[in-house]
Amino acid sequence: MSAEREHPRVPYAVEVEFRTASSFLVAYSVNLSRGGLFLETEADVPVGSEIGLKFAVPGAGALDLFGRVAWKRGRESPDGPPGLGIEFEDVAQTLGGTIDRLVGGYDGVSILLLSADRTDRNSLTRLIRSIMSTAEVVSASDAKVAETLLTGDVDLAVIDVDAEPEGALGALRAAKLVTPPIPTVALASSKKLREHARAAGADEVATNPPPFGELQVLLVRALGRPLAVR
Repeated sequence: MSAEREHPRVPYAVEVEFRTASSFLVAYSVNLSRGGLFLETEADVPVGSEIGLKFAVPGAGALDLFGRVAWKRGRESPDGPPGLGIEFEDVAQTLGGTIDRLVGGYDGVSILLLSADRTDRNSLTRLIRSIMSTAEVVSASDAKVAETLLTGDVDLAVIDVDAEPEGALGALRAAKLVTPPIPTVALASSKKLREHARAAGADEVATNPPPFGELQVLLVRALGRPLAVR
């Protein structure tokens, strides 16, 4: 991607694409509004480098921000995926009008929950709604039914892998076949099933039942993750 802008040229520039306006709003509320953003990328950009980002946001068009690489994490780091920590200045001034417009049309997020066990399904629904009060949670007890509900209108899928592993893993794969792919959080009580879930395409995995704090972090991280960084 070219680094040409209406602003002065910067040494590095990337395009960050978000799946929906909802995912961008989540990223803004937890990261951008605080003046920073983590970009999951293997690009080797030196700390201190100026960087330009063009955000591609459905319903908002292209948005430009300029910042500086504050820290970076390599592929072998035990702390998480490789990427860059970007610091911004005057984010509110730059994006304020756009955020106000997107919030004005915001109807909350749509979350699909697949859990074959009725008790677990009800508990997870209450837990998700306690974390995200504006979330519309559509639950399914059958993997085949869940797959029919995996459409572009779903912002996130939470998949309980324990009761019917094969069906749940199939639903995880189906979520990745939607265009653009639906972010997923897989819940499994055993390490082996969590590994299978990751291999099936789960963006995030957690123990089952998940502690409130852990699920909160994973839901927000999955929802706010960019679709692509180029």
